[in-house]
Amino acid sequence: MKWSTVLKWVVGTTVLLGAGVGRLAQVGMVTIPGTAVHPGLESQLRDRGTVAIAGSVPFGLRRGDVSLVEYRQFGPLATALEGRDPAALSRALRAARVDGLLVRTDRAQGQPGSVLRSLSEFRAIPDVCATWMDHDAALYEARDRPLVTSEDAPKLIEAVRLMVEGAAAPPERLFPEPLRGARPAEVMVVVRDGAAPILWRAVRGSSVARALVDATYAVIDRWNTRQQQAYGPIREAIRRMPLTVAVFYDKGTLDTREAAWIDRAVDASVFAVGYERLGRWEYVLPPSSGGPARKASTALADLVREHDVPPPGFQRTDLTLYRFRALQMIEQTPGGTVQIFNP
Repeated sequence: MKWSTVLKWVVGTTVLLGAGVGRLAQVGMVTIPGTAVHPGLESQLRDRGTVAIAGSVPFGLRRGDVSLVEYRQFGPLATALEGRDPAALSRALRAARVDGLLVRTDRAQGQPGSVLRSLSEFRAIPDVCATWMDHDAALYEARDRPLVTSEDAPKLIEAVRLMVEGAAAPPERLFPEPLRGARPAEVMVVVRDGAAPILWRAVRGSSVARALVDATYAVIDRWNTRQQQAYGPIREAIRRMPLTVAVFYDKGTLDTREAAWIDRAVDASVFAVGYERLGRWEYVLPPSSGGPARKASTALADLVREHDVPPPGFQRTDLTLYRFRALQMIEQTPGGTVQIFNP
């Protein structure tokens, strides 16, 4: 046998084996050393049944039992993604009965102006939450946003104000049903000196109503150790200070720590950032109406420095990074009009 024939046979066999191994790696059946791995995404997919996908499967992703189905196989979902009405997506996701939507983010998806293009660029979509994001992909799911009417917003502020002045906490039955219903929520109460926030606390609770009450008591406790010397007793100071109540939602994990990517994934005029480390949750205040937007990477760097996180700061692997949105009830003056701000 000629050497040229042997060489061709070896090269052909190597190409076929390489293609086979590459295909197995593509579907997650084998892992090639030195190639990308996706432990965060794999963890997110672990208990899901069917997930629609826009774009190719991330290379080397181990799917487990999840079924990744091309989104065009769900007619109404495809219509919503390829259309320009963001509000239609949550309805389409629920109608398709999928356990999430995986969108490739390392390249643009969909036509300019489409909902799919917005998702691939990490834009906010009504009633849809990005539960997990990294350089290659983002996992979205339908999730209701908190509902506070223009009539109820001043009542929430008034409830906080009365509690701070010494009144008992209102019973939960007095809150609107959407706010007292059993749905985990995180609520922040902010005391401001004019426009400047001087004290804020966020608390997680079994409902918006429960979290609001607990956050108010946390502000009262904190005031006594941090602000009383400068501003006097909180019962008196609150009469000249406006309040803000914010409900955190649309919260998802940021699984890439590059500053440039974080700034791309977190529109600072819409989202805020935070982290958890050793069971402690720290966060940056959500953007305010008309206020200047600070880059997310800068905000995170300042936050970890403030709380003495050792180098390399927010790039430490023992931090879990988050982005979140906040529905805010902003009191313009003490006892004055209340603006609802939901960027």
